[in-house]
Amino acid sequence: MISSLIAATCGGLLLSLAFPPFQFDVTAWVAFIPLFWALNRERHAAWASLYGASFGLAFFLLDIRWVYGTLVLHGHFASITAVLVFAGMIVVLSMFPAGFALLLSLLQKRGISPFVVAPFAWVGIEYARATILTGFPWDLVGYSQTGHLILVQIADITGVYGISCLIVLVNVALWQLLKAAIRTNGIPWRIPAVSMALLIFTLSYGHVSLNRLVPPNRSDCDFRIGILQGNIAQDMKWERAARPYTFVIYEKLGQIALKQGARFLVWPETSIPVLFGGADSDWKKAGLISEKLGVPMLVGAPAFERVGGATRFYNSAFLLDGNTVRNRYDKIHLVPFGEYMPLTWLLPLGPGIAAREADYSPGDSMAVMQVSGCPRFSVLICYEAIFPELSRLAVNNGARLLINMTNDGWFGRSAAPYQHFAMARMRSIENRVWLMRAANTGISAAIDPAGRVVDSIPLQDEGVIVVGAPNPLQGRSFYTRFGDVFAWICIGILIVVILSARRTGHLNPWT
Repeated sequence: MISSLIAATCGGLLLSLAFPPFQFDVTAWVAFIPLFWALNRERHAAWASLYGASFGLAFFLLDIRWVYGTLVLHGHFASITAVLVFAGMIVVLSMFPAGFALLLSLLQKRGISPFVVAPFAWVGIEYARATILTGFPWDLVGYSQTGHLILVQIADITGVYGISCLIVLVNVALWQLLKAAIRTNGIPWRIPAVSMALLIFTLSYGHVSLNRLVPPNRSDCDFRIGILQGNIAQDMKWERAARPYTFVIYEKLGQIALKQGARFLVWPETSIPVLFGGADSDWKKAGLISEKLGVPMLVGAPAFERVGGATRFYNSAFLLDGNTVRNRYDKIHLVPFGEYMPLTWLLPLGPGIAAREADYSPGDSMAVMQVSGCPRFSVLICYEAIFPELSRLAVNNGARLLINMTNDGWFGRSAAPYQHFAMARMRSIENRVWLMRAANTGISAAIDPAGRVVDSIPLQDEGVIVVGAPNPLQGRSFYTRFGDVFAWICIGILIVVILSARRTGHLNPWT
């Protein structure tokens, strides 16, 4: 038991090494092997689920350890409260790998091969994590390969789940080969052959896609977008005395962008550090800057409205043309503990740590905005970029450009900004659209429909990107049109396997 627990824990640590800040992405292709070894030795389902939980605890403890620092530094949680909240989060997340291991253990008793089960079961588990209790699809296994563009082009059909499925399948194949070598049995050719065939197909598809989606010639793009990164430190961002500095910085960056040909400026999330439309008139300064520079601007700001005597607060994006608000988007998918506090009846901790006065309320629709000369666009505010369904909704509503406004200043120089950036990058591949990203402290970037980073501003630098807005690709990708059909096919196969297993009563070793 102890050796199996250690092995499963090592597997979780190997998986965490595949993500930023380590980015040893090759470890994802072998990270499940120690867990499979532990499960192969175990005949009790309860212990098997414990090994899965150990795998998950090790992975999430290392991968999202930045959560604790954010709670203490910016949430002003007491250390013990932050530990309890972080530990609770890790335990809940580890239940998903525990469920994966439990399912494999139960099915192996019915003689079901891991080749049939494991890749589909893992996709089902990831999909559940992405949807249950508002979802937390942070660092799904497929995101570990975002740096290998040739591997991830298949996401325009399968979404990120197809890449996760392939990685787990290769893990199963390598485990089978390793087990055969140890036992000096005959080589099980079927699993490696299928894995190799699918890997070759994925790479071939990626090669064709990258050659087809040639980066545009910058001289062909008449309309240019300026992305501004002010790098306003989170601990001073909301200080009233710092407001003049904030507006001066963004006006200066806007002037630089205009000199480089920008005709539309994008500020980060909540870059206006005052309630938009409120009694404090400082919010009007953004409109004055737009009027002075003579270009429309997309800016982020907290907003509010009064409904039935109650005040609701929103995390919003405003399209300004001088002093006129042309359009507005209120963030739909809010961050638990950040923008609202879940389970307040159990944890009376006050509003979310990013909320200024009270919890934010979610918006109710995905706006599609238009600036003359620019492709129609929709805004993804911060955390929304990790939810593929929101990007799909935007593109299906008519957007041909995605703009991700974010403030990753909460996370400092931790792994979180790099992880967040990698996940946002996948949205451009899935939907075959450009994604422009404006981040307060970074990473700001322009990403083309193949996921190439055309230009970027490093973390915690002040700067400007000016990028041409090319004509969008014709049509919509398979993923945009049909969504997570691949994930549902995996879940359907898993259900069929489970139902068929109920009709068998014999026990077999896990082969």
